[in-house]
Amino acid sequence: MIKHAHLSETETRKLIKNAAICWGGNVRLKIYGTLRCRSGKRMKKENRIFFVSENEALKNGYRPCAHCLPDRYYTWKTMDLFSNDTDKNRNLLPKDGVVNYYGRLLLPAEADHYLEKLLHHINWRHDEAIIFGKRIITDRKVAWYGDREFEYTYSKTTKTAHSWTPELLELKKLVETASNETFNSCLLNLYHNGNEGMAWHSDGEKDLKKNGAIASLSFGAERKFAFKHKKSKETVSLVLQHGSLLIMKDETQTHWLHRLPKTKFVKKPRVNLTFRTITS
Repeated sequence: MIKHAHLSETETRKLIKNAAICWGGNVRLKIYGTLRCRSGKRMKKENRIFFVSENEALKNGYRPCAHCLPDRYYTWKTMDLFSNDTDKNRNLLPKDGVVNYYGRLLLPAEADHYLEKLLHHINWRHDEAIIFGKRIITDRKVAWYGDREFEYTYSKTTKTAHSWTPELLELKKLVETASNETFNSCLLNLYHNGNEGMAWHSDGEKDLKKNGAIASLSFGAERKFAFKHKKSKETVSLVLQHGSLLIMKDETQTHWLHRLPKTKFVKKPRVNLTFRTITS
């Protein structure tokens, strides 16, 4: 960490140019943000501190700025009991199903690599649904891949699976090794920002293996994910991290709904891979 008060303006510009300074922060409020942040530019020089990396800021107990890092701030603000739980054997549901959160399976650089590949090398299409007889086209995009041309029907529309890409096969193997489950297909979702989400639903279509595991692998913006019991209305929520794995299995789809709520705080895309088993 370097205090701005200890630097001349010439020294500051030189360190920024040489990438020795990449992030700024407020030493009094323990907040970090980008060097372009408007709030940071209004800060008194004696309160400003500089970091070479985001990790340096986090290790020193600084939290994200809500103005220039809204997605990171949202994750920090909404983090609940389970968000840092990386005990993969712990069931997050109180009853009637099993949900295990494995945390991050990939290093940040690896997760960034796969996010770029998924954004640009997947056959994305706007999702479709038939609701009250009307055909609805969503802003969210989806893609369906599998071992063969599986057909998958939900929301009264049917999709035919594409062949696996090399990256999807790598991620499938990673998930199967971590979870000790096997999968033959994957439904991918692309949420461009926090204005796109998913309403309460369960994945109980007849094409899927009854009480089979569904592995949810997340990339990109960290988003809140919630469960609600169909009868008792109990809720459980957590924040899904970049490169993290969540497993839903046993009677979860029978007794619980899940959703990805919309949020104004998230401006960046999220890609979610849900590995499944088709039986038909």
